[in-house]
Amino acid sequence: MRANALAAVAVAALLMVGGVGGIVQPSAANTGLSAAQASLPPTDSYVIEQGESCHPIEPLSTDGTVESFYDYRNHETHPEDVERMYSSYGTEHLQEDDTSLLFLHEGTDGMSLVMVHDRLDGDTEGGAATFDIVGLPTEAEWVVQDDLYDGETNMATWDSGDGWASASWIWSDARTDGGAIQGGLNDQFAVTIQPAFNEDADHYDNEDLYDPEFHGDGEIEDWEVLSGDVDAPDRTALSLEEPVTIRTGTCDGPSVTYDRTDDSTTASIEGASTDDRVTLQPTAGTADGVTFETVELTGIEDSGSVTFEDRQPDDLPAAPPEVDSLSSLTITGDSIQDAPATVTFSVEAALLEEHGLESEDLALYAAEDGEWVEAETTVSDESGTTYQFTAEVDSLASVTVAEQQPSESESAIPGFEIGIAVAAIALLTALWAVRSRNQQQ
Repeated sequence: MRANALAAVAVAALLMVGGVGGIVQPSAANTGLSAAQASLPPTDSYVIEQGESCHPIEPLSTDGTVESFYDYRNHETHPEDVERMYSSYGTEHLQEDDTSLLFLHEGTDGMSLVMVHDRLDGDTEGGAATFDIVGLPTEAEWVVQDDLYDGETNMATWDSGDGWASASWIWSDARTDGGAIQGGLNDQFAVTIQPAFNEDADHYDNEDLYDPEFHGDGEIEDWEVLSGDVDAPDRTALSLEEPVTIRTGTCDGPSVTYDRTDDSTTASIEGASTDDRVTLQPTAGTADGVTFETVELTGIEDSGSVTFEDRQPDDLPAAPPEVDSLSSLTITGDSIQDAPATVTFSVEAALLEEHGLESEDLALYAAEDGEWVEAETTVSDESGTTYQFTAEVDSLASVTVAEQQPSESESAIPGFEIGIAVAAIALLTALWAVRSRNQQQ
């Protein structure tokens, strides 16, 4: 056999090894960086939106944690010889009578969302307020709770769930209430606060409380967002009746507003162009150990809405044929069906071990024409206990996480790829032998 013929056979064999369920070389498609992720806008600018109004804001920055900045004091946190009016002492210089404050705090523990109602030792009769905060990252949680302590006199109530947190406060004269949320706010986010002040608050006439008249005749009259210098911030007035959204980005970018029911979260998008990349916070999914973290959309023109539900889609089987689904997310929407999307989700290593799977065995499947279709899925990060994945889908649809199914191009013969590799090496060896003989002749 001539040397060039042997070379052609050897190269063909090596190509078969690389193309038939074998070695996959790194490329832009499988390194874990999607086009959407590579061109996401910066996360160091922030705005607040309410209705048609949008204002850039800056976090109030300190060299401590948000807990130390807020400095909440009660009988469980401070000794008797320290003032402890069940209020925020660290924000006294910001507080105003009958005014609720909202701002971002940036400190040694990262970014936090902070709210403070009324004024310590001020000329106020007390008040009542309820906040429902939706669109929160999965790791977000209350880290300051004013008030939270044991005893019947504690009348604030706190709650949280999949992508949301809420609080209802009632306070007496010359005191404050409020809190701070932290977790996931160092990256892209959009968080909507649905407010209820005064007679609209849950505890205003709550006869189940120890003292439903605790607030006296006090009312919140103003709601302000603070921005800039921590000692003398800019103040922007907000309506007491309308929801507000604080998000990363600029006022030129698309806006996202969240609302929720007992079993779903809806994201409403406004002012988008087809080139904009819109990051949404989905609900977590149907099972522990798997978390749907973000959904990045492109191709939206002007407006649209997306609803996320932690359940199996009604019109699809629970998983692709012959495999078990680890978690599913039902996605429905208006004007977003043809929007390409990048779905980011994480899976705990313990869950993979429980199912006898490796990270490379998983794939995201998207609903398409009543069937599950495998999406291009890559491992984008790992921590030792958790793997993060990104998947590209051609249009936004319900998704499920499951084991990859063998493709039609993969060999059904055990050891087939190894045999091809051995043959290729043998051919290359023969090629070099022929060349050596030709050189000697």
